[in-house]
Amino acid sequence: MTALAPDTATARTSPGALVVLALGGVWVIWGSTYLAIRYGLETFDPFVLQATRFVIAAILLGAWVRWRGAVWPTWRQARNASLIGVLLLIGGVGLVTLAEDRGLSSGVAATIIAVQPMLASVWGGFFGRWPHRVEWIGMTIGLMGVVVLGLSGSLDGTRLGFALVLIACVNWSVGSMISRQIEMPPGAMATVVEMAAAACGFILLAIVTGEELVAPTWRSGIAALYLAILGSVIAFSCYVYLLANVRPSLALSYAYVNPIIAVILGALLYDEVVSGNLLIALPLVVIGVAIVTRAQAAAARSDAKP
Repeated sequence: MTALAPDTATARTSPGALVVLALGGVWVIWGSTYLAIRYGLETFDPFVLQATRFVIAAILLGAWVRWRGAVWPTWRQARNASLIGVLLLIGGVGLVTLAEDRGLSSGVAATIIAVQPMLASVWGGFFGRWPHRVEWIGMTIGLMGVVVLGLSGSLDGTRLGFALVLIACVNWSVGSMISRQIEMPPGAMATVVEMAAAACGFILLAIVTGEELVAPTWRSGIAALYLAILGSVIAFSCYVYLLANVRPSLALSYAYVNPIIAVILGALLYDEVVSGNLLIALPLVVIGVAIVTRAQAAAARSDAKP
């Protein structure tokens, strides 16, 4: 995953500033995509919105990595990456979009999504590494937060949306787990193929479900471009840079910062109601995810020692 990393001369010039900018990208941009989806859904149907997003993102990112010298994937690599794209982007992002279309607030959706590192830790047990005691403690705390959200009276009428986001979490974590076990295209080309496969899948779903492509309002149109360019291309580039230059625990910190950003933006810009249950659930989930990700990073460092 070096195709989008900055050149070494730039990285040596001001590494601290670049890390801060990259962190701001994954924290703020990814945290704001939940609100951008709400804006996009004001005009776009759910599948049309994501099809538009990933068509644009796949073209832009594909052109960029090819310009940087990335090679085309083999048929096997493309097939595997397409499968992962369906799981992550259609089974994950697509279901979150449906949930928000059915009235689930962006803040609640982001808070539930934050449990993904916990699920990934559980799936790791099937490949020989079960969570340690500290990880189980973190997962228990985070699960308590999700239970608090599930018991919220403010979810009346959006129970289906709540369930869709939980299924999306499972799909995302399973896809992430499988992607580490199969042959994928090198570097960012894997993401290009995943986005292209998702775009094709969303187009097909839009046709099958009878969704129509209509002229969007300026706000929905800007939201779709924001999701494609900033959410999928720019923020991903920031994440790639962080993976290559900082500790894993810092790179993964977006998982417990994003829901905070999403809740704040939803309340300020979309008049979303911040219920008492959410105020209890959010810190529980954030603390739980922080414990799990830090424990995973510590375990990785321990495994790397000779």
